[in-house]
Amino acid sequence: MRLLLFFLVCLWSATAVSAQKFIQLEKANRARTTKFYVGQELTYRLKGEKEWHTSTITNAQMDSQLVALDLKPIRVAEIDAIRLQYPTLLRKAGSGLMIFGASWAGFSLIGAAFDNYELTASTAIVSGTGLVSGFLLHQIFKNKNVKLGTRKRLRAVEIPVTFQR
Repeated sequence: MRLLLFFLVCLWSATAVSAQKFIQLEKANRARTTKFYVGQELTYRLKGEKEWHTSTITNAQMDSQLVALDLKPIRVAEIDAIRLQYPTLLRKAGSGLMIFGASWAGFSLIGAAFDNYELTASTAIVSGTGLVSGFLLHQIFKNKNVKLGTRKRLRAVEIPVTFQR
């Protein structure tokens, strides 16, 4: 009986699914798009404003090109720019270099305090280079602002789910 009830619930939920909704960033003459799905956070700036907003996409309507960001409906055409995150590998490399520089300096200071290790200019150069290059990598590859206009645009997309029997 439980198996039959489980099967009926699964069948009912499969037919209740209506569509896959998302927003996609399109670039002119490019086949590859960046997709933002319902439930994903989006950092955006509206036209005529200077501050950035971060909201969760709660719904997208293809026919009226509306996006519900934290249940607040906004037209896709009102969004002036979006902020994308760079891949985490680049940011983690910057953090790793800063940790390397700090640990090199820390171990050199511990060695100078408790052993006969001499602090030289090369020790300062290695630790300083690690700290500075890591900080620069972390700041440069923090995020990327994409200005929407004629070559780049956002579009709400809804792909209906069809079941073939």
